[in-house]
Amino acid sequence: MEKNNIGLVSAADVFLYPDSKLGPLPTEMHLAMALNNYSSLQIILPSAEKFVQFRVASADFTVEYYQMRAIPVEYNTGDGEKQGGAMVLTDKLEKKPDYATRLAPFKVYDCLLKSPDGRIACADGRAAVYICLKVENGLTAGTYPLKLVAEAENLHYELHLEVRVYNVTVPENTFNFTNWFSEKAIVRMHKVEQNTQAYLAILDKYARVMRRLHQNTFYLQFDEQCVVDREKCLFNFEHLTERIKVFLQRGLVNLEMGVLLDRGNLPNKLPDMYTADFKCALAENLNFDSLEGYKFTVRFVQALAAYLHKHGWTENIFFHIHDEPDIHYRDENCLQARRRQYYLAASILRKYLPGVEIIEAVDSAAFRGGIDIWVPGTVGYERQKKEFDQLISLGEKVWVYVCCGPEGYWLNRFLDSPLIRNRLLFWGCAKNHLSGFLHWGLNQFPDNMDPFQATSCPNHTGIGTNFPCGDAFIVYPTVNEVNISMRLEAQRRGVEDVALFQLLELKDPFVFRKLLDQAFTNNCTYESDPHKIADLYEQLLQALEQKN
Repeated sequence: MEKNNIGLVSAADVFLYPDSKLGPLPTEMHLAMALNNYSSLQIILPSAEKFVQFRVASADFTVEYYQMRAIPVEYNTGDGEKQGGAMVLTDKLEKKPDYATRLAPFKVYDCLLKSPDGRIACADGRAAVYICLKVENGLTAGTYPLKLVAEAENLHYELHLEVRVYNVTVPENTFNFTNWFSEKAIVRMHKVEQNTQAYLAILDKYARVMRRLHQNTFYLQFDEQCVVDREKCLFNFEHLTERIKVFLQRGLVNLEMGVLLDRGNLPNKLPDMYTADFKCALAENLNFDSLEGYKFTVRFVQALAAYLHKHGWTENIFFHIHDEPDIHYRDENCLQARRRQYYLAASILRKYLPGVEIIEAVDSAAFRGGIDIWVPGTVGYERQKKEFDQLISLGEKVWVYVCCGPEGYWLNRFLDSPLIRNRLLFWGCAKNHLSGFLHWGLNQFPDNMDPFQATSCPNHTGIGTNFPCGDAFIVYPTVNEVNISMRLEAQRRGVEDVALFQLLELKDPFVFRKLLDQAFTNNCTYESDPHKIADLYEQLLQALEQKN
């Protein structure tokens, strides 16, 4: 059998495509990793066979194999910084935007389907695999030679791996991360009924995916089942108990809950994005700024406090009052009306849930005194960096978020953006001493959306075109599985990097700044070469090992 010498191998944070250009294959490759994280690589091999068998024989490493599935990208993202307007460019473009990887429509390998035995199906004459190595417990630091073999009827490829395991351990839970998930989408995509054992089993798979991502915070939103009697202000939360236990048992430690206030709806049923009068979240016709609204909210929070006390869950509670309260308002009077209502809601929460931390996505520091965990978007943070950094200097917690914006060259996780941007978002958190990251879209699939068919999520707010491709999700659900993505993996590496940079700053602030200054200036100006980022990552591991 002749050895295969054409294909593509990459250990960098880059997207590969079904039509990626192939070339001479390497025979050797160097990988670097800590004692408790993954090292990984992508491989494309041309083959006329139905399957290619991949193997890495080692007693020192756990090996994971994933079939890489190509996903459609129907639109390119816009180039604005604001949430409204042309989030995706629906008109046919003449050429690729400079900030995008390719001109849409195209397909990209983002979905990763686990293949326990390393048998990878060929599609369109190619086998595409993602391989992860994880150190077995008890392995010491050092350099380990491994051999990767790929075989089919008329194919044989060998890649000799030099895996350098550094005497460094990635700390857990020093950086906070939440990624909102849709329970409605779980029911639809996995064909399970809520509050059943089948549902909890699928929810456990989501919790495991979250922990792979180092997510330590999970967001449960209140639903109609919480309301026993709206007129009598009677509430019950026991239907949440088993769901909460699933996440806690998997190692997530922060329970994120909300919301108390709602925008209400316009006559056409779209959200009233610019309202000055908040409604009670579970009584959409009841003005919060009324005696009845106050009574309803107090009774709700009292019942919730009693429930959390009963189960011993009063620690590590993050609470949303109203998402983005200082975004989408008509004028200063509207903003001040929102502030007054927000502070009233905060006082109710703190009275009956002492120790609760109020967390909110914001655009500014205008709600000072009402918020404990500030979560500006990256554009808002950069625009008012001095204000937010001053909050950090006061000991307050500042996270950051992205969603359907910012666009263009700004760091985000869209499917037409370079993969490295997913990872660099977190390098920015490290450099700016931001203590957490929030995203709205783990699996936000609205009715009829199938991410294997289309990846631009419909926008029902009325403030712009569809959400950018991939913005709403980083997993690909099939009936019985929750499949991870290349973007999830790049973000996982980013979260691990933050924790390592935090550790390095404690040990050597000079080297901490030296490394990060080479990679990150701000969320729009950064080192975009993934190979240089990989080199800086190994320098990070080397610096930490030297300090042990």
